[in-house]
Amino acid sequence: MNKQKTYDAGRFNRQLTIENEIELSDELGGFYTHYEAQDTVWAHICPVRAINSNEADTTVTEISHKITIRFRPGLVKDTRFVTGNRRFYVETVRDPDETRRYLECDCVERA
Repeated sequence: MNKQKTYDAGRFNRQLTIENEIELSDELGGFYTHYEAQDTVWAHICPVRAINSNEADTTVTEISHKITIRFRPGLVKDTRFVTGNRRFYVETVRDPDETRRYLECDCVERA
């Protein structure tokens, strides 16, 4: 028996654009990544942790978030959520109580 997880509708207070990753070929025979907007959804964003690392003499901050949205099929890794100048890259997607009502996405924001 699944215990149904419920969310207060008022918690879905951030409007996010869903963008899917597509690879396009360039004129030199290589590929580059492009993101194409698919839809707009209301979401709840919850920060989880932040990690600082040094890469090429630059400090890079990765902030992980749990983003919850209403259920929708087709959301996979390599999708990203966008709001303003913030980009949240989807790492994992799960249906928390397997009722097809909500999706919880573990995402990384790079700053």
